[in-house]
Amino acid sequence: MFLTCFVVLGVAVSPTDFQAHIDTLAADSMEGRGLGTQGIERAARYIAGQMAVAGLEPAGDMGKAGATQGWFQEFEMTTGVALAASGNLLTLTNPMESGNLSVGDDFAPFGLSGAGAFEGPVAFLGYGLHAPEFGYDDFAGVNLEGHVAVAFRYEPRESDADSPLEGSRPTYASDVRYKAREARKAGAVALILVDGPLAGDEDRLPGLRADGAASDVGIPVLGLRRTLAGQWFSGAGLDLRSEQEAIEESLTPRSRRVPGLSASGAIALDRVRTRTVNVLGRTRGRGALAHETVVLGAHYDHLGRGAPGSMRPDSGEIHNGADDNASGVSAILLAARTLAPQDSAPGDRRQVLFIAFSAEESGLGGSGHYVAHPTLPLETTVAMVNLDMVGRLREQGLSVLGVETAEDWNSRLDAVASDTRFSELKLVRSGDGYGPSDQTSFYARDVPVLHLFTGAHLEYHTPADDPETINAEGGALVTDFVTAVVEALSTSATAPSYVRASAAPQMSGDSRGYGSYLGTIPDYSTMERAEGGVLLADVRPGGPADVAGLKGGDQIVEMAAEEIRNLYDMTYVLREHRPGEVIAIVVQRGDERVGLQATLGRRGESPEKASLTEGAASTGHGENPHSEFGHGGNPHAAHHGDGVKPGGGSGDESEASERSPEVRITNIRQLTFGGENAEGYFSPDGTRLVYQATPRASQAVDGCDQIYEYDLMTGVSTLLSSGLGRTTCAYYDWPEGERFIYASTHAGSPECPPVPDFSQGYVWPIYPDYDLYIRGLDSREEPRAFAPSSGYDAEATWCHGGGRVVFTSTRDGDLELYSANEEGGDVKRLTHTPGYDGGAFFSPDCRELVFRASRPRGQALLDYEALLRDGKVRPSAMELFVMSAEGGEPEQVTHHGGASFAPYWHPDGERILFSSNLADSAGREFELYMIGRDGEGLEAITHSDGFDGFPMFSPNGRYLVFASNRGAERRGETNLFIAEWVESPESKAH
Repeated sequence: MFLTCFVVLGVAVSPTDFQAHIDTLAADSMEGRGLGTQGIERAARYIAGQMAVAGLEPAGDMGKAGATQGWFQEFEMTTGVALAASGNLLTLTNPMESGNLSVGDDFAPFGLSGAGAFEGPVAFLGYGLHAPEFGYDDFAGVNLEGHVAVAFRYEPRESDADSPLEGSRPTYASDVRYKAREARKAGAVALILVDGPLAGDEDRLPGLRADGAASDVGIPVLGLRRTLAGQWFSGAGLDLRSEQEAIEESLTPRSRRVPGLSASGAIALDRVRTRTVNVLGRTRGRGALAHETVVLGAHYDHLGRGAPGSMRPDSGEIHNGADDNASGVSAILLAARTLAPQDSAPGDRRQVLFIAFSAEESGLGGSGHYVAHPTLPLETTVAMVNLDMVGRLREQGLSVLGVETAEDWNSRLDAVASDTRFSELKLVRSGDGYGPSDQTSFYARDVPVLHLFTGAHLEYHTPADDPETINAEGGALVTDFVTAVVEALSTSATAPSYVRASAAPQMSGDSRGYGSYLGTIPDYSTMERAEGGVLLADVRPGGPADVAGLKGGDQIVEMAAEEIRNLYDMTYVLREHRPGEVIAIVVQRGDERVGLQATLGRRGESPEKASLTEGAASTGHGENPHSEFGHGGNPHAAHHGDGVKPGGGSGDESEASERSPEVRITNIRQLTFGGENAEGYFSPDGTRLVYQATPRASQAVDGCDQIYEYDLMTGVSTLLSSGLGRTTCAYYDWPEGERFIYASTHAGSPECPPVPDFSQGYVWPIYPDYDLYIRGLDSREEPRAFAPSSGYDAEATWCHGGGRVVFTSTRDGDLELYSANEEGGDVKRLTHTPGYDGGAFFSPDCRELVFRASRPRGQALLDYEALLRDGKVRPSAMELFVMSAEGGEPEQVTHHGGASFAPYWHPDGERILFSSNLADSAGREFELYMIGRDGEGLEAITHSDGFDGFPMFSPNGRYLVFASNRGAERRGETNLFIAEWVESPESKAH
């Protein structure tokens, strides 16, 4: 039934045609299709012209009598802020003098600044950092009511990897918006930020730009030249250099009022509004279904020259956006060529509305405008299919998101996929209809949706997303598939049955906070409004907001007695309150303010499900803030999956109830599904994992271990290694995270080496062809040999402070530990005792190593040496050792007599996590354990059937990733899991 007239669509789309549209739309002449550029206007005219060539009818709302304008639907977006022609003033007064300053030369407002006049005495606020969870609070003990707060930018010890704040990674509290929010809450009338005297030559004023579609912070916020600030404060007897040096030395706040200092002024900003258009064309329906509509959409805007949404915001280069999203537009234009001639085909059919949306990158502006002002009735729109980044098909994997939004999406997809043309496509289906792409706007209006996506990549939101990176053959295949889906939707006697779905959250980076969530879906199309508050498109069924009585259409204006001006404020409140707390929420519901009480949930907790739209803001130093709920990070976060399922947990609940509770880990989530996946290690920024995997046979690269990267923000896995030979033991370079080191046999042979003979018992292969390589994350870069030698070289890990790499090698005949500098030189042998020394990791301060080792003696040593000559080792008797990173005599930590391996340091540098079969007399069951480096305090961490191993902490110590076969669908499968670490088990929530 779903495939009426399907035979008519048998001619495949030409890859040449798919590429041709992208070449045009992603050319430099289109100026990155940024809002307000002539390039995006050229793109709109090109798309309208191609819709006309395809045979569509105009379906816009402008001048329908004119064929050209009839394709467009015009609207405006806020694209920036600008100084008003007058009204920006600043006067600084000290006991010696008073001076009026010049805007743009002496001071400048931040783009997030509130407007209006201010006046008050001055309080020095150190760094303006409210970070009590780190034991640091510049706001403690100082009354800011009615004062102008003055603070240094950034945070103390910002480049110190050993800083007790968060090492060299900036804390969320250093974000300018967060500082301003705390100052506003404390009663300050304005916040002035200054580059500290210790910031070297830096004495910058902030660039005046919008920091995303959100209202201002509610008080004036401005930057002041350091030289002027120093003169101003010295007139009151306070030396800013001495103050900053004292804070840096003691990490103790020095906030106080400064008698004799005052400031007054005013900030006046204008919002820059830019006209743009959606481009719309349609086919005509026929018969009984003619009044119903299927929407096929893709956004055509991109980032122009980058900032603020770019991954390289300061490059100034054109971001052509070939995949994002010239690819989606190319697909809908080619689908139109096929579907428009079907108007005259016999039988009933729905009209198909083709929409190229603008302003998607600015907060779903185009789709939000369309659903608020539809040119065809939404109530008779039966489905929306969204194409966003479909030009990089790899290994035939096509993500189809939104399958939970209609009861019969899967059966409809199955019917189309059964055609032999699509037999090579691997559909990865998941998700509800919410996510920062245009399908969200439709799903929030009760329209079933699908979202097609071919995967994330390193060129995303960079100037390198160019036409030559496109897989035109894959794009043509995706176009054929979506054309068949839309044709089936247009002719099916029944429409998809809408389901109000709720999906579990994906892990989104390494953010701190308690992980509370409310279960709301903000309305992205309203994020740019100036009046404040967060308008809800919907709430998650069964979530805390739903239970509390919040509804779609409510505007949250207050939470926990705090004004909510924007999504940032909402995020901060959720960060600061624990799951289980009851907070007051005030919403504007029509003309009425309604007070409600909500019990906050825990992210990932069943039955309620969390939403990434409430994710914690993840920022740099506040100058280029982005959040995990919007554009500026990855706008497709958590919704562009690669086979990732929500939940995971720890296997069957009835079996789990018979085991001891795993009190050290909570909110366990499964990341990979199928095959053998292990040794997952965090990137320095905590947002990615590098791991080795042999996928299921249907997915495998020659059925041999290869290196992959898992993006925790998107759930997408990307092949990093070449696919040749066998690879193992990958690890990021630290602290940059721009390369990875791994071992591979490809130089010896591109074929996968044979597995060892297990007739003499279980052994590990020590392939002599394993050599170490360093490779950039761009898969096109050739790997570079690292510390080459004959024999086995593998198991390399990096010092987290940079500088040295430790690895295992047989270059001197035995399996010993060696270290080298980052270029592979200055190789030093570290161990000298016969036996297998391997799997070493540096301590957090890089002064020590923990590793596994066998110490065979007598006949066991002879057996070991014989096996090693045959390229094997038996891992049945290994203990853990600690030694200086410079070498020396190792200290034995464990004495369990079994197989203990995969050690990793606890962030405190005093405890070690590892995997062992010490509790199983048969030696088959491996659990995670923790022990002190002195060998005391052994503690079991996991209690699951089978294997748990390869633990690693996230850079901030909050999460633990490990490999396990708990809940495996097939024998031999191992997958990666992630969990929140519980430092104090007695306080773990139940």
